[in-house]
Amino acid sequence: MDLIEIEKIIDIAAKRGDKIVNLSHRGLTVVSSSIQKLLNVQKLSLNDNNLLMPPSEITTLLRLEELVLDNNKLTMLPTGIGNLTNLQYLSVCFNPLGALPSDIGHMSSLTQLWAVECQLMNLPPEIGRLRHLEKFSVRGNNLSGLPAEITNLRKLVWLCVAENHLRDLPDGIEELTMLSHLDLNHNKFDAIPDCVLKLSVLASLHMKGNRIKSVSDDTILSLSDLTKLDLRDNELCVKPSHWKGLEYILVGGSADRPSDKDDSDPSPYTQLQQVLDGASEESDGEMGRAKGEPYEALSGWKIDQSDEDLNNNEG
Repeated sequence: MDLIEIEKIIDIAAKRGDKIVNLSHRGLTVVSSSIQKLLNVQKLSLNDNNLLMPPSEITTLLRLEELVLDNNKLTMLPTGIGNLTNLQYLSVCFNPLGALPSDIGHMSSLTQLWAVECQLMNLPPEIGRLRHLEKFSVRGNNLSGLPAEITNLRKLVWLCVAENHLRDLPDGIEELTMLSHLDLNHNKFDAIPDCVLKLSVLASLHMKGNRIKSVSDDTILSLSDLTKLDLRDNELCVKPSHWKGLEYILVGGSADRPSDKDDSDPSPYTQLQQVLDGASEESDGEMGRAKGEPYEALSGWKIDQSDEDLNNNEG
């Protein structure tokens, strides 16, 4: 789609005061400066384009609550993204970012942050300022450690750091007193970290594909309130005989339970995009009845979704 058509879409959306604007799958390599006209936009989708330059123009859209930049070619996020203090949902998955900017810590309203497969080497300590964050995924990056400041995320309920290079967790992780789901799959742990045993409301712990050889009975006793403990694909291959009745503990190979779903984090907009791809093409920027209603239904779903639902909708 050429820039003239994009300008028309933006102009129409601006004149109507649209709150939902979908500019995904448009072949964009840059974001037009006219996007600043969208003064009322609250939900903006720019995913699945070819954006190379950080779209700095979006940092003026101060009413934004949801921003999706998945599946582009961004190597950095725009300077001033911290200005989006009303943003509640940010997804930047599948971009070669390498790092998250420090001013992300200014996004004080953020409740969900998704940075899957972004080639991240570390996380900025400012991540600890996101005091309202509830769901956070950095699956599939190059992290060898987590900043100590992550223990400040006291409202965190769902955390996925799978497919990294972690060997331990920061001291004080037990301060995450609302954390119920922790995904440590496919890292380099040789034991269940002691700090995990102190997470008072933890319900599901996923440590598949690590280097765990054994688990003490005291550890199992400390984790007796779990509904799921996944230890598959570790060096511990067989349940000890006195674990036989503990069905919530999974041991062995993944292939031993082909019907059991993996619990890696979902790609947040996979189902949304299926809805959009199946809907009729529209020329304006806002999703109309066919697109807007599924979007809003899914939007509410993803923000309020339970941990069990998240586990059953992998991406």
